[in-house]
Amino acid sequence: MKKMKFILLSAIFIFPFILFSQSKSAEEGRAVWIHSSIFDQEKNTAVLQMQEMLDNYTKIGINNLFCFYSMNDQHKRDWDFLEVLLEEAHKRTIKVHPIFCPGQRVKLVGEIKEHPEWLIRGMKGEIYPNLNIAHPGVKKYFVNQVSEALKYDIDGIHLDYIRFQTNQGFSYDKTTCEAFKKEYGYSPLEVHHDCGSMVWCEWIKWNAEQVTSLVREIKDIINKSGKNVVLGVDVFPDSETAKVLIGQDWELWAKEGLVDIICPMQYTNDLDVFRKSVKRALKATNGKCLIYPGIACHSSHNKNTPEGVVQEVIITREEGADGVTFFSGTSLTDEFMDKLKSSVFK
Repeated sequence: MKKMKFILLSAIFIFPFILFSQSKSAEEGRAVWIHSSIFDQEKNTAVLQMQEMLDNYTKIGINNLFCFYSMNDQHKRDWDFLEVLLEEAHKRTIKVHPIFCPGQRVKLVGEIKEHPEWLIRGMKGEIYPNLNIAHPGVKKYFVNQVSEALKYDIDGIHLDYIRFQTNQGFSYDKTTCEAFKKEYGYSPLEVHHDCGSMVWCEWIKWNAEQVTSLVREIKDIINKSGKNVVLGVDVFPDSETAKVLIGQDWELWAKEGLVDIICPMQYTNDLDVFRKSVKRALKATNGKCLIYPGIACHSSHNKNTPEGVVQEVIITREEGADGVTFFSGTSLTDEFMDKLKSSVFK
């Protein structure tokens, strides 16, 4: 009996310690957004640049690269950029996630030039150099792009600009309007363009559903590959606003398990605003996926300091985020890395 009491008491004291140790054993995500254009077109020079950059990142524990790289850009080099980056990064146990940008401005070349019907049309028929995510052809185009990337030994697929342009920049082309009208009885061009119209409200929701549909299709193709590849997304920081203004319902993506990593782009020098934003993101996702708040060294919204970046890393830890993502490779200079290395990334 005494022996049994001893075992029970031991379990009471030891078990919480084990749980605490396990919770702290998860690796903190430390990611950087980079662009393939920062590397030289010539292979030997580019490899030296990669090696220097990756060695510097290793010193501060960077373990993920989110790399802007189009599979269509391969023809610009006579060597396989992605294959070389993967080789160099994996030598240093750094994971690589090619980035795809469905809603970003595009160049009218290649397959996109052959399909002008994929471009967004305004209410008066004007054409914008952005792909209409609601168009079936556009969805198929990006699913095919992801399928090509999955042929490589990548660690993840990352989606940026997974949204429409700001201020409800949806498309009013014939195909899209007819698809909506078939479902709701009205074209979006036939109703009042304000939230007082119930049909207009449905139009806003419908476009958000089209973005979610693309995320779902990409997740499905990853699952079918049988590879251990995660899906990450860059998102506007406020989930409710993003859903209405740009069709980006990332709270739903987390709830449905469609994404593995969410990076809210929380670019501000105001530490109180930053903390509130981290709290909101964690509450919105409710532990359904990893949260790597985006911290900008220098962006179109702010110009940070090394001390400010360190404080924001501290806040992400205090609030329970799973890691951080730095914007971007060009602005994460030696000054910032030295400060991180001497403090929070010792």
